[in-house]
Amino acid sequence: MTSPLEVHVDDFIYQGPREEKYARWVLLHMRLPAVNQIDFHTFMKDHKLFCSYKGTRYRVTGASRMGDVWLAKDFAREHGYDKRVDLAACSGWAPEP
Repeated sequence: MTSPLEVHVDDFIYQGPREEKYARWVLLHMRLPAVNQIDFHTFMKDHKLFCSYKGTRYRVTGASRMGDVWLAKDFAREHGYDKRVDLAACSGWAPEP
């Protein structure tokens, strides 16, 4: 059972705040099966997503079916993560750091 503070990434994508359209759109792409992400890589490579978590900026590199988001300290990193965190703990979504 999830705590009331947890937000599943799919809930954020489909029911999230309208002002977070860019973050929701990028996360929607990240939730696609890997085979479909490859199909759209040329369109998405320039659409990066960043957020703040516990006062530090991170690049968002993925989102899992379990509902968490993947954060990387290295802004150039495209795959993998340093942290997997609850989306509700993130803020300041933006296409640039």
